[in-house]
Amino acid sequence: MAQIFHPSTNTIARVSIYGSVIALLVLSFALYGLGESPYYTDVNVPREQPVPFSHRHHAGELGIDCRYCHTSVEESSFAGLPPTKTCMTCHSHIWTNSEMLEPVRASYASNQSIVWTRVNALPDFVYFNHSIHIHKGIGCTTCHGPIA
Repeated sequence: MAQIFHPSTNTIARVSIYGSVIALLVLSFALYGLGESPYYTDVNVPREQPVPFSHRHHAGELGIDCRYCHTSVEESSFAGLPPTKTCMTCHSHIWTNSEMLEPVRASYASNQSIVWTRVNALPDFVYFNHSIHIHKGIGCTTCHGPIA
């Protein structure tokens, strides 16, 4: 009986099957890489805040310790945001007429907290306790990088 397919058809079938598997793997890795990339996750993209705040200025240039503002970090599971009165400790003496700090002064006068835009969020199944790490001597920059 005569052959229906040419002998090279077997080679073409193998190459197309292996090629499809390899293309699928490459596409999977590319999509995974894109999903983890700063392009998709917005890492290092500043979020709009009601008051422009610079960790570089406060922690770096002025040398203010993280725990001065994030007071609950040593006894709580989260670092928390400082109350407006913490900001006003200094800003009632310096930059008192700055238009940039008007939301801080208004918050302090009305006794209403400033509504900040959240920049990080852990999934619901994650529990992280800062206080344990602080008590073991692990500094903020170990995980959060060079804040200053």
